Amino acid sequence: MIDLHMPAERLAGLRWAVSPVGELAAALVAVSEAPKASRRHRHIRALLSSGHLPTLAAVVRGYTTYLPELLTPAPRTFLPTVEDQLHAVATTPASTVGTQFTAFLTGGNARSGRCPWLRDGQLARADERVRPRLEVGESELRERLACELHWLWSKAIAPHWSQITAGFEGFVERHGAMAAREGLGSALAALHSSLLWQDGALKVASDFDGEVRGEHPITLIPSLFLDRVGLHAPLLPGEAQLAIPIAASAHAIPHIAPVLGATRLAILHSLAEPRTTTALATLHHLAPATVSFHLSRLLAADLVERRRDGRHVHYRHTARARTILRPALLTTPPSELPNP
Repeated sequence: MIDLHMPAERLAGLRWAVSPVGELAAALVAVSEAPKASRRHRHIRALLSSGHLPTLAAVVRGYTTYLPELLTPAPRTFLPTVEDQLHAVATTPASTVGTQFTAFLTGGNARSGRCPWLRDGQLARADERVRPRLEVGESELRERLACELHWLWSKAIAPHWSQITAGFEGFVERHGAMAAREGLGSALAALHSSLLWQDGALKVASDFDGEVRGEHPITLIPSLFLDRVGLHAPLLPGEAQLAIPIAASAHAIPHIAPVLGATRLAILHSLAEPRTTTALATLHHLAPATVSFHLSRLLAADLVERRRDGRHVHYRHTARARTILRPALLTTPPSELPNP
């Protein structure tokens, strides 16, 4: 069990944020930990084997329990751009790059100092086969990592990022509502089955025993790729993050077809782009009056918005609708989403 102590200052600074590069790091960890036959991460594995990502492939091959913190840059806003986070990777101080990759490659005291709860079995040196790819100058290494992360982002996640972030935003909103109704401790414990709120600490079920003290804030990061709760840089003020696997959450978006009805749901799905009542009637083979009736109900539920353009009125679904239209986002990894 790892105890995250939650004094008043830490609770006051607790917040959610989305991390584009953090999700890439989560994919690397998940691929490293997943069984070889897992279908869920096959696309990421294929990209790592493509020859375009030799440095990241070496990181995955050498990963055991510690991932260099520069691969999970702290999000400074709720939704930072991937460019901002990649810039943070590429401009990590050379001395920091050296310290972190020394811990990654050599293990021992260098690694235990960053993760004091690790046992001797998790402090061994990395596989010798990965060292040639990673034992380069610190400036070159950080630039290689940033470039390869950008390539992986463009192939694996970027085409689906707007859909993914809509799911993340809806998840965060529901967590906030639960915290308001039931209290922050209960809401934190409900995030994952491995979490427990007890005696002023958030306890993370783990094979390791340790604690994270101090008053520096911890940022909560939703993740599609991770199947378990992840601790990123927990001991570093300004960098500490707790990654929450939302696919396993009890608060995943419910299937909404029984609530809206098949016809209304079909109309809502077709409003990713603005359409008129006439266009919707033609698309769905319905009478215009029927479409108008369904639109009035969707407007009242704040699921669609309308905008007049001359003689025509166009309808389009709202941000609220986008958070509930794609329940598959919380159970399907980006590599298995349909191409846009």
